[in-house]
Amino acid sequence: MFITLLLLPFSLYVSAQQSVTGVVADSATQEPLPVAAVTLMRGGKPVAFTNADDKGAFSIAVKAGDSLSVSFLGYRKHTVRVSPGQHVSIQMTPEAFELREVQVKSGRIAGLRDTISYDLSKFADKRDNSLKDVLKKLPGVDVDKNGKISFNGKDISRFTVEDLDLTGGRYDRLNETLKPEDVDRAEVIQHDQPVKALRDKVFTDDVAMNIKLKPGARDKWMATLRPAADVAFPLKGTEPMGGADVLQIGRKRQSLYDAEYDRSGRDLSRSNDVLAVGGTSGYGSGADVPQWLTQPELAAPIDDNRLRFNRSYSMNVKHTAKTAKGSDWRITAGYAHSNEEQTTSNTSSYYLGGSIVETTDETDYSCIKRDNVYVDFTSTLNNEKVYGNEYFLAEATRREGVSHIEGTAQGIIAQTVKTPEMRLLNNFSRLFTLGDNTLTVRSTADFHYAPFSLNVDGTTEELKNLLWHTDNSAETVLPGRYFTQKYKVGFAMEHLNLRGRNTSVEVYAMPGVEYRRGRLRFNLSMPVRWQRLTAQNRNQLYVSPSLYLSLKTGMRSELTAWGGYAMKPGEWNNFVLDEYAFDYRTTYATCGIVPVDRTLNAYITYDYKRPVKELFWSFTASYSHTRSNLMTDMTIADGRYRYYVAERDNSRQSAFLKAQVSKGFFSLHLKTRLALQYVYSEGGQLSMSAVTGYRAHTFTMSPEVTFSPSFGTFYYAGQFTVNGMNTDETAQNMLFCWRQNFSYTQTIGSVDITLSAVHYRNELQSAQTVNTLLADAGVVWRLKKVRLQAELRNIFNRRNYAVTYYGSASSSTTYYNLRPREIILSAQISL
Repeated sequence: MFITLLLLPFSLYVSAQQSVTGVVADSATQEPLPVAAVTLMRGGKPVAFTNADDKGAFSIAVKAGDSLSVSFLGYRKHTVRVSPGQHVSIQMTPEAFELREVQVKSGRIAGLRDTISYDLSKFADKRDNSLKDVLKKLPGVDVDKNGKISFNGKDISRFTVEDLDLTGGRYDRLNETLKPEDVDRAEVIQHDQPVKALRDKVFTDDVAMNIKLKPGARDKWMATLRPAADVAFPLKGTEPMGGADVLQIGRKRQSLYDAEYDRSGRDLSRSNDVLAVGGTSGYGSGADVPQWLTQPELAAPIDDNRLRFNRSYSMNVKHTAKTAKGSDWRITAGYAHSNEEQTTSNTSSYYLGGSIVETTDETDYSCIKRDNVYVDFTSTLNNEKVYGNEYFLAEATRREGVSHIEGTAQGIIAQTVKTPEMRLLNNFSRLFTLGDNTLTVRSTADFHYAPFSLNVDGTTEELKNLLWHTDNSAETVLPGRYFTQKYKVGFAMEHLNLRGRNTSVEVYAMPGVEYRRGRLRFNLSMPVRWQRLTAQNRNQLYVSPSLYLSLKTGMRSELTAWGGYAMKPGEWNNFVLDEYAFDYRTTYATCGIVPVDRTLNAYITYDYKRPVKELFWSFTASYSHTRSNLMTDMTIADGRYRYYVAERDNSRQSAFLKAQVSKGFFSLHLKTRLALQYVYSEGGQLSMSAVTGYRAHTFTMSPEVTFSPSFGTFYYAGQFTVNGMNTDETAQNMLFCWRQNFSYTQTIGSVDITLSAVHYRNELQSAQTVNTLLADAGVVWRLKKVRLQAELRNIFNRRNYAVTYYGSASSSTTYYNLRPREIILSAQISL
């Protein structure tokens, strides 16, 4: 007994100090790394040290809660949590030689793991007026005409400045407000996981961008005035314009206030568009009201500010801050008003079987009024143990389109389309860590009231929508050495009150497993969803399995593949209403049967990045085959359209190929980009119970060059498109169209002189070719605190533009009126 008591402390010590054994190896080749340094960490401090042997093996005594930090020259440091008695395999990723190459050979782009860092000061020049101007010059980064940012062909899902999301995804206005002299670098984060408790547990394909400011610009209030005038011909049509903004960006607090009034064709509502829907913002969830009616819209390959005759103004407030407890909150609010006028003409031809081609014509004089006001609030707690997010949105929108339409059998028709909408949305999510496991609960409540109406020559049709939606789920993640299990269960309900009560009740489960080892990730998911439609007395089970593969084929490249089978029910507007008028000449009717689409999808992508050479390229191929139980029977009589959704099995398929490469040349101040894209679609159009098959092809080539030496900037962008379409009854129709943009800016001291032109060549379905050349000129005088600018737009006073599109068994040519020659005078005053 005495000996037992004597040995008890020693035995307890031994049990608490059991050893961990392991092997250190290269993650790609699995070759052992001899003499790798292994450090025992306890409470964040090193307490013991050992080296691996010549076979990469090691052994070290540990306690519960300890971690091992492993390092080896030429590899990224690896840290892993361990338990007594455990055997671990340490997979080391090569790193240092790539970094050394970046630092020595190029000072403006660096790569570390999944993060690419751009030194913006080495891309910006004195001609740039905003952060957006600089981002357009970054190799691998593209900014479209709406301000949306993409990296190597993939849209970013999260945009932050100093690691704070000030805008909640509405980042375009912020990019136009930040000055080039205030920004330091842009960081692009691939496989972004914003939830800290899920890092190294849940893998994503998301891409995020974070902007770092120069120290002197942080926490400083920056105010800018932008008075302007639109000088028309004759001069009595001159209109005042302008705006102002106040900005403060810090690491713990950020604010943006702006207001603007415009008459020059700009769409100010885009400053409130949500461009990034990922991350922790809560945007993108909830439900949408079916769009029963269509509003007049500007949709053309030409820049829409050349088509828009507008009177618009907007006001926005954005504020975010971190609290003393480590959480952060954000409130944003905005109001936008626009009054737009436009005149368009359209000729459409339909190949619906037989030798007869149905043709319709119309000329539309429209006035579109829009008002949108919103306020949202987000509170987020995000650390390694707990994640929580609470999001509220209140939004009201008024849309009214008034049209006078010629070319119909009834003469001139007056049409008014009203689609107002009010919305309340709340998202709640909370994540808890249970050891290495996590449990997440989410809840969404969404309410819409949308009293739509269509008035044609005094006859009104009302479609009053009352829609509410809720979705509640719980998800657990069980990480393991190589396998991570994910289980999600949930309950959703949606109710649409429109000429009757329509309710959808859903119960779903989403089990999945992920295998991760070294550079390989493999994911299997098996979502199962049961739906009950009460008004239709229908029960349906949907099973949608999918496989995902990600393989890092090297330090610079990654291969991703995905394949899945999806069963999806149709939307409310496919079966809820028996019949309704879509517009003045279109009637839509349904047979009342719920559509079900069964789709086989697959895609494969290959991404390559070599920051040291400023080289980025990607390739994407996808295929989709869909089978459906319903088809839309289209008939045309006396210029009127009738669509009837009939029960009939059918299939359609499409294929998509895209390759793009972006290459920068540091010493030449040059960025080049080339994108190639091919789209194929095949299906059938039902008309009078007969199906006409169609096949459509589109090939697009888009080169782009930006050359910006010290004396000036040359920019070229082209888009060359070949469209082809044929049906069972018609031969192949081909259209070759292009758009080429040229711009040159010459800098003389503090003055920039710009000449730009865009040439459109469009082949029309009438067999004629339309060439349109639009030219602009501008002068900028840069002073210390003031920037003066004068622009002469549409120098040749071109007033018309036309383009043809091919659709399913149809072609459509639209003619637009352009804004006339005008002068825009503006000033930018930094206070």
